Amino acid sequence: MQNDSKERAGLQILFARNSRPSADDVAAMLDSAESGISARITHRPPSDEGWLELLASGLTFDLRGLAPAAPVPFEPMMHRYGFETEAPVEDIEAVELVASGHIAAGAGLQPVVRMLANLAADLVLRLPARAVVWQPAQTMMEPQYFSRTVYNWLSGGAFPALGLTALEAGADGSVNSTGLSYFIGQDLQLEGRRGEAPVDAVKLAIRLVDYLVCNGPLVERQVIEAGEGGLIAEPSPFQNRVLIWRERA
Repeated sequence: MQNDSKERAGLQILFARNSRPSADDVAAMLDSAESGISARITHRPPSDEGWLELLASGLTFDLRGLAPAAPVPFEPMMHRYGFETEAPVEDIEAVELVASGHIAAGAGLQPVVRMLANLAADLVLRLPARAVVWQPAQTMMEPQYFSRTVYNWLSGGAFPALGLTALEAGADGSVNSTGLSYFIGQDLQLEGRRGEAPVDAVKLAIRLVDYLVCNGPLVERQVIEAGEGGLIAEPSPFQNRVLIWRERA
């Protein structure tokens, strides 16, 4: 499945069938002093249209697929994080939170994604959510896991590499990312090392994703210090990908 454009990408919140919130439910939640959600409704069409415009920190977002309107289309994602048992894929309905108005064209910018993720994390903890989907990385996350990793990132911690991107270890020990290109225009490919456990290679790739999100796209060859020694990183001349390997075998 091809990634949606940055203008269309949003976070989908999944619910059991017939348990999606209505516009009235969301309005009551936001009006409650106990909600703790710093967002307000700036446009509220008739309830049967199934959407609201929300304002958070000066940025506008549409919450679509609210009951009693039809849910937004949903497809199970291949990368799943945080679930102790099987991720829910049957009898599921989705609503979607997406950047709207004048910020839609900048939906891939970090300040917009950070607020999108923050607002979604607030909502899923206060609604009977079953999962959260991020289409650019083809990921599905358990709600508590999603909120915990987002709040950690927003408070200065590492970028949620296993959620807002996906990492997959290959049979040759390499690790490839999906969805990093949404943020920097490039995905990464970490070359495998003989004898290295896949879990250790993925841990290293997580640190590299955080580094690249913080520093932006790679435009020339450079050395990245990674504790155990330097890593050589260079942009691929043939595709939007950062190739990374150990300075010492």
